[in-house]
Amino acid sequence: LNHPLGEQKTPIKILGTCNGLLAVIDDNGRIFLWNPSTRKSQVLPSTEIEFSSPSSTYYGFGYDPISDDYKLVRMVQLHGNNKGYLHSEAKVYSLRSNCWRRIKDFCFYLILHRKFGILANNALHWMVFKTPQSWKQNLVGFDLGTEEFRFLELPDLCLDKLFCYDIKAMGGFICLTATYRELDTVVVDVWIMKEYGVKESWIKLISWNEPHFIPRFPSLVVPLAFSKNGDKVLFNISYKCRNFGKWYNLRDKFVWYDLWGERVEKVEIKGIPTSFDVHFYVESLVPINGNA
Repeated sequence: LNHPLGEQKTPIKILGTCNGLLAVIDDNGRIFLWNPSTRKSQVLPSTEIEFSSPSSTYYGFGYDPISDDYKLVRMVQLHGNNKGYLHSEAKVYSLRSNCWRRIKDFCFYLILHRKFGILANNALHWMVFKTPQSWKQNLVGFDLGTEEFRFLELPDLCLDKLFCYDIKAMGGFICLTATYRELDTVVVDVWIMKEYGVKESWIKLISWNEPHFIPRFPSLVVPLAFSKNGDKVLFNISYKCRNFGKWYNLRDKFVWYDLWGERVEKVEIKGIPTSFDVHFYVESLVPINGNA
């Protein structure tokens, strides 16, 4: 695809996708909304971070049907030397008004490996910590209509195991993946929240013991989509390493998991790179202007 960012020294970062629109950021920190189908794009106005030297920046992009508006959320946080200190800032960009607004600050600690929000049920979602000392991860959602954060309860899991969590939207539902070691194997549990915001509606879709396909830990095993007839789930397995406090992908691959036969099938795609990110894109004619 011929993207609007021009020549870049590093790979393009996709901040989010929704209804055929992509939010992307270039080497200089400029953010674009881009519709590859119409080849139209728009540079977002810049907005300052209102404190110096932020530790990290997080984004999420989605559509609010109530206001008929596309919104980009930017959250920044600064951790001080004191572990209890946190300085945060949250802003929302509106495509309809083409401007940024500061909203109420958030009071949780974001997790480094997932910097981009997951869109489901007209809300963006991240895994977070409630305190910097906490080892327990929590799920938080940002309602694109009310522009408020709320915590969503996770299913009851065995707390004596070390879990590696990830979240995704699959089939219109929030999907939670918990990967952990059990004796000499790696176990992947996949949960789906059938009724948004209701803890009791979590159901375990898959419990997968498959050391052959997950030879090393830590790794992220992320469900992406159901097959057309709904009897298989496509997974992306991402092998990770940590360097100077940051997680990097070593290798990625796709596999199908057969829900009824509980079998795994390799997916061979010629020419794809060793390491990659996965984003869903559907062609559309959504305009990029103040009257989205």
